[in-house]
Amino acid sequence: AGHVFDLSDTVKFKPAVLSKLVFGAPLQVDLSANFLLYDKLTLGVGYRWSAAFSAMAGFQVSDSLMIGFAYDKESTELGRTQFNDGSYEVMLRFELFRKYNRMLTPRFF
Repeated sequence: AGHVFDLSDTVKFKPAVLSKLVFGAPLQVDLSANFLLYDKLTLGVGYRWSAAFSAMAGFQVSDSLMIGFAYDKESTELGRTQFNDGSYEVMLRFELFRKYNRMLTPRFF
């Protein structure tokens, strides 16, 4: 669950909570907070309960292209080994086909 709050004309804030329960595994809860600045730059942090921390940044290059980078670091024993320095992600989002020139219900995700 999440919601977008307009903090000003140029800043939007989206806190979110995601929970997952799988039979035979412990409950997993993710908390995140993202900011959208000038409808171009996205900055955010996240926390997976007792498991990991993350940070991300993204830039809306054009109406159809967004690029981003994220870093996750385990906070468990696995993350404290000499062989684990976290994970890095590069994101590309393309919007190939646009049906409408104007979005009726804009979303920030």
